[in-house]
Order: sequence, then C-alpha cells, then structure tokens
Amino acid sequence: METIHYVTSLLTFYLKGSIRNEQNFIKFTEPNTVLGLIPLGSKKKNVPINQISSVTSNFKLKLLKLLLGVVAAIAGFAAMFSKGGFIGGLIILIVAVNWVLDAFEIQLQVNMTSGRSKLIDFFIFDKNKAEQAEKQINALISNRLDDTNTREQTNRIVDAIGNLKGQN
Repeated sequence: METIHYVTSLLTFYLKGSIRNEQNFIKFTEPNTVLGLIPLGSKKKNVPINQISSVTSNFKLKLLKLLLGVVAAIAGFAAMFSKGGFIGGLIILIVAVNWVLDAFEIQLQVNMTSGRSKLIDFFIFDKNKAEQAEKQINALISNRLDDTNTREQTNRIVDAIGNLKGQN
C-alpha cells in the first residue's frame, strides 16, 4: 500500500493527514487544530490489519454547516460593502467559503472486528484519495484472508505436489 496524504480543510491546506501500511498495521495520522485554524499536534492510530473487517466511503452533506456558511457569506459581503468594514467582511467571507466547502465531505469508515469504527473525514476535493484508500485497505484485507484461508493453502500444496509428480 502506498502512503496516502490528504487535506482536511481548505483553510488548513498545509496540514495533511496520512494513511499508510507498515508491516501488519494500518497507520492513520490526522492533524489536530484549535478553532480549525491553529495547528496543535496530531492524532495517531495504529490498527492491525487482521482487526479490520471492512472499509467503506460515503459522501456526506452537513446541512447546518452549509446554511451557516451561506448566511456568513451574505454577512461578509454586506460588511465588505459597508463603510470601513472591508477587511472584516473579507475575513468573514473567507471563513464562510471554508464552511460551505467543508459542508460537503467524504467520510472513510474503517470497521473493526470488535464492532467499533474509525471515521476519517476527507476534503471534498480529495474524493479520489478516499476511494484509493478504500481500495488499498480492502486489498490488504483480501490478501490477509487469502493467507489465512486453509482451503486455499491446501489447494496450493496439492498443486505443488501434483507439479512435482508431473516433473518425475
């Protein structure tokens, strides 16, 4: 599995999360922020591949965030065109655009065999990275299942013995 780096927000485009495979673990790293703007470390989680039961990606619309973004955008435009409020209105408008874009998100859900799940939010423009992560993690799960499938292992042994008999 190749490492996947993704953006979590438009305003913090410089902070990236990552998903990678190391030996028998999937390692998730997500940036932490204060008020969605100030970086403050990161969350890290290591999950053994044999503890992952499935992975799905979903498109989600956060209606409240979308509505707040639209209202804030209107307020930002109004403030920009009022006397002496251009800079304040511009800041409000930037935050409003971020809210509107953050309202549309792709969510990668990693389900564990314990019944718990890990949710990873992707910025809407990183949809292909969420789908890529889903495919790669599902491939790792499939490989693990093939490795532990005794019928498959027995078939390989029988085929190998048959090949040896055919060579003699």
